[in-house]
Amino acid sequence: MPVLALPLVVRCALWGTRWLGGRGDIDDVVGNVHSGAATDIAGPFKATLRDWAERGETAVFLALPRPGLLTGMPRAPLAVTAAATDAGQAAYAPTVGGALVPALTRFGPEGDTGVLATWAAYETEPVPRHIAEAPDVGDLSRRLTEAVLEATTRLATVGGIPWRGGEATPPPRASVPGLPPGLAPRPLHLLDRAGDVRALALAGLGVEESGAALDASTSAERTAVLRRLLTEAEATLVGATNVLSMSVAGWRPA
Repeated sequence: MPVLALPLVVRCALWGTRWLGGRGDIDDVVGNVHSGAATDIAGPFKATLRDWAERGETAVFLALPRPGLLTGMPRAPLAVTAAATDAGQAAYAPTVGGALVPALTRFGPEGDTGVLATWAAYETEPVPRHIAEAPDVGDLSRRLTEAVLEATTRLATVGGIPWRGGEATPPPRASVPGLPPGLAPRPLHLLDRAGDVRALALAGLGVEESGAALDASTSAERTAVLRRLLTEAEATLVGATNVLSMSVAGWRPA
């Protein structure tokens, strides 16, 4: 599968919200969401976005659920939650309800492969406005910083820090590859940071799964630390992206 710096639904949320606000063409949304991630697309991606627009939706949010941890998921039938959890991501319409869940599969002979993004549409409940607007950039930033410091300290104790000092805090950028231009800088920087921390945590977990530790106890402790860090990074990524979507939709100031 292609390795994206950010989950596909981050792009879907921001490009989709931009389109719902009357900017760009639906085919531009398809191209921008899937660029570098998929060569072919199947499922009701465009039809679902059009349906949300017709029902008055103005924003697209995202969730990054994992087994036992439904980060960002709206209320939905068990089958919907299971599908989103299996994919590890979902985009959804907070005001009118409904979700899009992607699955990426590689196809074709070795040396000439493509990637198919298959989107499935589901029903979810709308999210009350006061809950949707709850994320606070300052609080999210503080929690992410504390999580990185805690993980760094604990990993230094057991041995095996998956990054060097400063790597988890990139300098602010005016734009992030793959995302729309002109996004609010503060939540955009937080999204960027959270994406980097998430990637580092996933890389560290991959190292642990390969059996890098000298003993099972050390590996188990490092894995626990990295999983906690991943949880906080993904919660921050969800919160920052949804704040940006609200900003693009005009729900709150940029």
